[in-house]
Amino acid sequence: MTRAQLPLRWGQGALPSAPQRMLLVQLSAMGDQVQTLPAVSDIAARWPGIEIDWAVDARFADIPRLHPAVRHVFALPLKAVQQQRSLAELRELRAVLRALRAERYDLIWDPHSVLKSAIISRLARSALRVGYRAQDCGGEPLAARAYHLHFARPVGLHGTEGRRVFAQAVLDTDLHRPVDYAIDQRYAREPGATEADTVFLAHGASKPEKLWPLDHWQALSARLVQAGLRLQLTWGNAAEQERAQRIIAALPPGSAQILDRRSLLDMLPVIAQSRLVVGVDTGFTHLAAALRRPVVGLFVSTGPELFTPTSPHLARTLGGGGVTPSIDAAWQAVEELR
Repeated sequence: MTRAQLPLRWGQGALPSAPQRMLLVQLSAMGDQVQTLPAVSDIAARWPGIEIDWAVDARFADIPRLHPAVRHVFALPLKAVQQQRSLAELRELRAVLRALRAERYDLIWDPHSVLKSAIISRLARSALRVGYRAQDCGGEPLAARAYHLHFARPVGLHGTEGRRVFAQAVLDTDLHRPVDYAIDQRYAREPGATEADTVFLAHGASKPEKLWPLDHWQALSARLVQAGLRLQLTWGNAAEQERAQRIIAALPPGSAQILDRRSLLDMLPVIAQSRLVVGVDTGFTHLAAALRRPVVGLFVSTGPELFTPTSPHLARTLGGGGVTPSIDAAWQAVEELR
């Protein structure tokens, strides 16, 4: 099996005629989970009936569950164990790993390819593990030792398209298929819901260097409200809740709403029913693109190449690579889409 080379030719050499069972290892983060969904659609279309399991950090397990082709999700409480280190979390992690190791796969595909995902890939049972080559393993080259075959990340391709290209090399998928996130629309829209003049502001991010400045959010929010639009914001921790409050503090009463903390599935209809989404490089921004909502992406430390909208005519990306988008540029993008 290890004598095979990329691109894989199923039915040749030691490979079976078709992959029957595969494990996808994409542990985090929310945006990366969303951007992996189209590759899963490609795989399911190429190999009808294939059983696809997905190993993921428990915080993001709802995203792979959205895809109808995913059979089982192994929700690993990795972050919880790292932060809390309680016996209960450790027992849960051991239980999930035990269940994972009870399975055997024709293929383990790891488009995450960092040390933590490499460990999970290595613990799972398969004669064929595929990940990135050492120099493409997110600054953790030791991860590459877990894989039998290594894929070279294409220059300039990231996000959705990068994963689709990787999937093609491993599973002979068709890149000419339309991008399909396959999110069940029952999760996206509530019965009888109508689109309103609501703008959702995805202001929070996993890393502080991704954040758009507070005064920029305040100025843009004032312009949006002056244009007759209503704002919605959410939060995931105390710092994000405080930032949301400061963003809307000077706005007229009733013009903006800070939502209660909600689960991912509860946030899907909020995003789907928004007239427009403005957000930094965060999972909600990528979800908006997957749901084909008009979206303005505000990139600061990361680059806009990480963002792959389903409908490019519905998206504008600004800044990136250390360049902070200006308020005027953000407003112009809003004007073009609303």
